Amino acid sequence: MIRVKICGIRSLEEAHWAVAAGADALGFILIPTSKRYVKPQTLRQITARLPPFISKVGVFSGEPPDNVTEIIHQCALDTIQLHGGEAAELYQQVTVPKIKAFAVDPLNFATEYDLETLLAESSQGLIQGILLDSTVQGHSGGTGVSLPWKDTRFQAILTQLKKVGSPVLLAGGLNPENIREAIRLTQPYGVDVSSGVERNGHKDSELILRFIESVKESKTTKSPQNERSLEL
Repeated sequence: MIRVKICGIRSLEEAHWAVAAGADALGFILIPTSKRYVKPQTLRQITARLPPFISKVGVFSGEPPDNVTEIIHQCALDTIQLHGGEAAELYQQVTVPKIKAFAVDPLNFATEYDLETLLAESSQGLIQGILLDSTVQGHSGGTGVSLPWKDTRFQAILTQLKKVGSPVLLAGGLNPENIREAIRLTQPYGVDVSSGVERNGHKDSELILRFIESVKESKTTKSPQNERSLEL
């Protein structure tokens, strides 16, 4: 079963929409420069009113490990997502599962960070999941630009990531219209969407529902990776 993370949640109402639609995880942007940034004080009020068994993911970029640990406890986060190319070994003291983002430029297949380092971090158990995202003009996350799922060069990167065993989460320009095709071509452990379920820059309950329904109806090929457990 494909897991679904709705990212960029900024209010309790948006969180409830995602939960009601069947999301497995909610993502909260804790990067002050992001347009989807949510303050820890606000996030604490949101997470305190969520039902059990919903995974809460904090997205960070370059945040000192001590600050990350404090926010985890303050906001009852289950997982963190490192989105700034941070060395995973710096966060060994952070005791929740870690997802590391790996962004690919769809135009020239350049990557923001070193692939070999990422693979090493995964094989060493420093990270428990890899988020495969798109980057546009140096910006990744919430760009709305899809990855070239059919391209052999992209498929080669995807194959390398899957070989190390860490669950691969697909992001980058996903929406209710293209998610089935994306899943068919990539067979990810989970999918991550933000701008694809927004209207006018804000989450939309109808789009969230349509997206999750499309994911749940998609057919996947079972693999050892898809069987592994990870708190999104």
